[in-house]
Amino acid sequence: MNIVQLNEFEKARKGLSSQEAVGLLRECREVTLRQLSAALVRMMGKVDDALFELAEKAENNTVQSLYFDAMREVRLKRASMEIGFKAQLMEGFNREIRKESESADTAKTASPRMNEMDLVEHDALEETLAVANMVSKVDVGCKEELGPLNRRIGYLLNDPDLARAKNPIGPEVICNAFREACGDVESGIKVKLIIMKLFDRYVVSEEMLPLYREINRLLIERSVLPELRHEVKRANSPRARPQNAAASAAGGANTTEGAAPSDEDVFATLQQLMFRAVPGGVPGGIVLGGPAGNGMGMGGGAGFMQTLTQLQQGNSELVAGGIGNLSNVDLMSGSVNVIRNIQSSAIVGNVGAADGMIIDVVAMLFDYILDDTDIPPAMKALIGRLQIPMLKVGMLDKSFFSRKAHPARRLLNLLAEAAVGWNGEQDQALYKKVESVVQRVSIEFESDVSLFGTLLEDFEDFMSKERQKAAHLEEQSARMVQGKERLRLAKQRVRIEAERRCQTAIPKFVRQFLVSYWQNLLLVTFIKEGEESIAWKRNLTTMDNLVWSLQPKTTALERDRLVKLLPSLLRLLREGMSLVSMREDDFQAFLEQLASTHAAIVNAVPRETGAAGVAGDTAMPLLVDDPLTVLAVEDGEPVQEDRIVTTATIHRLVETGDIDVEEITLGDEDPAVQQIEDEFIERVRGLQQGMWVEFTQDDGNNLRAKLTWISPVTGVYLFTNRQGLKACDKTLHGLAAELRRGNARVLDDAPLFDRAVNSLIDGLRKQAAG
Repeated sequence: MNIVQLNEFEKARKGLSSQEAVGLLRECREVTLRQLSAALVRMMGKVDDALFELAEKAENNTVQSLYFDAMREVRLKRASMEIGFKAQLMEGFNREIRKESESADTAKTASPRMNEMDLVEHDALEETLAVANMVSKVDVGCKEELGPLNRRIGYLLNDPDLARAKNPIGPEVICNAFREACGDVESGIKVKLIIMKLFDRYVVSEEMLPLYREINRLLIERSVLPELRHEVKRANSPRARPQNAAASAAGGANTTEGAAPSDEDVFATLQQLMFRAVPGGVPGGIVLGGPAGNGMGMGGGAGFMQTLTQLQQGNSELVAGGIGNLSNVDLMSGSVNVIRNIQSSAIVGNVGAADGMIIDVVAMLFDYILDDTDIPPAMKALIGRLQIPMLKVGMLDKSFFSRKAHPARRLLNLLAEAAVGWNGEQDQALYKKVESVVQRVSIEFESDVSLFGTLLEDFEDFMSKERQKAAHLEEQSARMVQGKERLRLAKQRVRIEAERRCQTAIPKFVRQFLVSYWQNLLLVTFIKEGEESIAWKRNLTTMDNLVWSLQPKTTALERDRLVKLLPSLLRLLREGMSLVSMREDDFQAFLEQLASTHAAIVNAVPRETGAAGVAGDTAMPLLVDDPLTVLAVEDGEPVQEDRIVTTATIHRLVETGDIDVEEITLGDEDPAVQQIEDEFIERVRGLQQGMWVEFTQDDGNNLRAKLTWISPVTGVYLFTNRQGLKACDKTLHGLAAELRRGNARVLDDAPLFDRAVNSLIDGLRKQAAG
């Protein structure tokens, strides 16, 4: 196997060292592997349900068998397919990095030209066309992200136009990797194309754009062609924010339409807006003196910084000396805008214009942060204790405002991102970790900004481990919901089969037996063996024979047939009841009633009928066509399912591992929800996996949960908490109803600092316009 040694990649490019380019390529590769591998795991969890649904709708038994065989094969090969995809993705990445002649040959094999297609085997051609369609979809649907990404990757490879190789994380490499991973599927091209279609739907359509957006963001933060700007539209997403707010607000800024301010002009834009919005340019009322940027009061720059450090570390004597209306409690609570009090105090002294501007900008940013309802109050109080440290960073390094990759800015964003999913006392690990970060900043940070890089790396490592633990539980939670859906579909199917037989004129004790016991045997058989199994068909036939045995026998031939049938019928009934929870006493009582009824039928005096024996010669039940007879059956005393028996049956299925459910519920339908087509339905349909929603529970407490999985069969939305445990599941209309009532709201987990800056710019622009 050829190994690409990225650390030997020596092509230099202007402004970026070979080592930096190698590191960035490695980061891009790891992000792609991580996100797409996780997406594939989620997608493979949907294959079983999709094939099951297709089997349910199949036109004949042959097609049904094909789908059920495919389900079994995919279950067996799922792990190898997931591993194979990751391996093929890595190999595709390596192949493009190598830029050797073999890559061109491989590309031709993967995507044959039209005049060569007659040489390709039919099945391979179908696969090739499926891949081509997916690639084309990505090229069109992800154009706004893929175009800049191609140029950035080309820049890293020192191949600006990607003339020698394809984008190693481009759609062709990714889609062909999945095609290769499906190579061992033996159920035929029809099934293979279904699986590829699911990959198209759940990975290509849902994951590629967010992936490319994330990698572009990463590369922009690392200053790789940051001038390649574009507006990314995110319909139906609360994350959508005006990307060009600063440029449009500044009016005279030299930016193109739809462009966000570059890393260099954000602070300049804020300055322009503040001077336009407020006479003197400093809304906070700081008295400016001295040359711009000279740093300050309390004995100059060093003195002011020392004063801020003392406040940061909780110097109560300094607070007692008078800093606005600030108290020691306020200083340490994190819930009060401390910087506003600093602005109105004497400690600012002769602050220079530029530094006064920084103080006011940070104060306004924390106005937004402290009012943000998307962060839980307790977590917001911890983040609020970073006000003075962030002010110091801004005064020491103005790139803090403009450079998204600044470690202090990234740390602030990451703390807020983690806080969005925090659920109070039940998640002490996260709270203690955030608290420890804040404490280290408060105690250790004086003027060395590198501390934030150290803390950022440590917190990222913590969150990475937390996500890994949660991923396993999320997958388990999804399996539980899948099991619940599978159980519900199975119960619906067996109920239909039992109720169909109960429409025949049969004694009540037999109807009760079918609904309470035989129906549960069918449930076990359906889940364990499937509806194409011999056991399923045998149990249906036994039920049909039981029903037929209880119909009047009008000829001697029918009575003889009944007598011959009874031994095998009774044996099959006993075998069936050994698999469900029917007590022996109850079964014996049922057999006694059944024997009496059969005796009466056999000993009955035959009536003269014309062609009665014709119907009696069939093994199928004589279904009642006379509406008066059906009415008589329906008007008879109803029978109810024995819920104790059903619960015991499901418990055994769970214990034997045939089905996974988190709880056993006997109801099949969700509570009635008014089905209204409005903007709330569209908002639910626009939700993406990974988004957070806050639910108001019946006890008034709030629950924050992440959308983890959407069922391809029933459309159920599964939500899990930060640890990956199931929080709740909702139907489309049920979730829309909660949004409509205000019992649920979608949280905005876009970077906090970015949201604060956008809000500040928007507010200043309106103020300037007014």
